[in-house]
Amino acid sequence: MSLAPDFYRQFSPWAVVGMLGLLGSAWTISAWQKLGIGRDLLWSSLRATVQLGIMGLLLAWLFRQQQTWLLVLFLLAMTLAAGTFNRRRGAGIPHAYWIGVGSIAVATTATLAWMLVSGLVQWRGESLVPIGGMIIGNAMNAVSLALNRLRAEVDHREDALLAMMALGADRRQAMRPLYGVVVRSALIPTVDSLKSVGMIHIPGITAGMILAGMSPLAAVSMQLIVMIMLTAAVALSTSTAVLLAAPVALTFSSRRME
Repeated sequence: MSLAPDFYRQFSPWAVVGMLGLLGSAWTISAWQKLGIGRDLLWSSLRATVQLGIMGLLLAWLFRQQQTWLLVLFLLAMTLAAGTFNRRRGAGIPHAYWIGVGSIAVATTATLAWMLVSGLVQWRGESLVPIGGMIIGNAMNAVSLALNRLRAEVDHREDALLAMMALGADRRQAMRPLYGVVVRSALIPTVDSLKSVGMIHIPGITAGMILAGMSPLAAVSMQLIVMIMLTAAVALSTSTAVLLAAPVALTFSSRRME
């Protein structure tokens, strides 16, 4: 029997009050400890509510259309929006926005293409949009971590990197030792999640499918496919981002020294 109808029936005004109470407790802790994040918590919660509401309406319309060009356009819009977050995290790195967009697009296209060819997903909005959205979101977070760490590493090792260039190394050769450091750092959350899944936490897809009435074995099977998919997409997006960003990051650093 599906648990979803019961869940939605319980989403009453009292449920809203309960959620506001939980949010209020987080705000109270912030105010008590003087963390300075109370306003961000409230604004982020309001923003998430509006964004999810709009997305729900948009997805309902999109799934009714089942037009290929609309599906591609929707995923492209999500990718372009993700680039704005990469630009903020990669502030100081030239072309951080387009580096983020390009890296996410490469990872999303390659991963979705493989899943379509292998038959893991079907060319339908109900499959492509949720899977594509998960890939884009996880790739965005990983690329942001990579760009942020790359900028910090360049600032920290600036003198050594410039010395290598003075001795004849080009920008890519000078930056090569940083590639592994940056990519490994960006992959830490994904790898840790892969290690702990099923032992420490129950992931969202598993919980959602069980709430919808699916068997636990079917839920964990789909979860495993998705987590392996996301790991591959994150590795590809961060590697691409570092390859694109490393030379221009050092160029920007060199200009500051002049």
